[in-house]
Amino acid sequence: MTNTRCERLGQIEIGIIEHEGREYVALGSSVVGREITGYTKEDRNGITLTTWCGKTILDCRCEIVEQYWTGSLALMFRLPRSRFIIGYALGENGMLFRGELLDDCSDDDARRQAIHIAQYFSELDAEDEEAFQAESTET
Repeated sequence: MTNTRCERLGQIEIGIIEHEGREYVALGSSVVGREITGYTKEDRNGITLTTWCGKTILDCRCEIVEQYWTGSLALMFRLPRSRFIIGYALGENGMLFRGELLDDCSDDDARRQAIHIAQYFSELDAEDEEAFQAESTET
């Protein structure tokens, strides 16, 4: 039997899966300074940002700034007073989102920053995948 649960440690969520008597633990969502990690959830109203356990972190207007051939996205969440949360998600539903808060910014600047951060994280993901594949072939 598999059980999942989440625990909060301040602004950091820990996801815990119990399977066949063992516990597996991983970082879930977090807010550390201006950096935000969460998960995307797509519904009839668009994309929202959630915790690993599915609780809504941010439910505001989201714009897909750019969609990449891998299915990943550059996203922009519009907040009041010229603030945005911009970032990179691996997909639209249940996928990892990494981003940051921008203050006093125009829509166009936020879109440019969203594309920039998406390119940065997609390059990191590609490097991680390459390293994983190299390790897999060595064993």
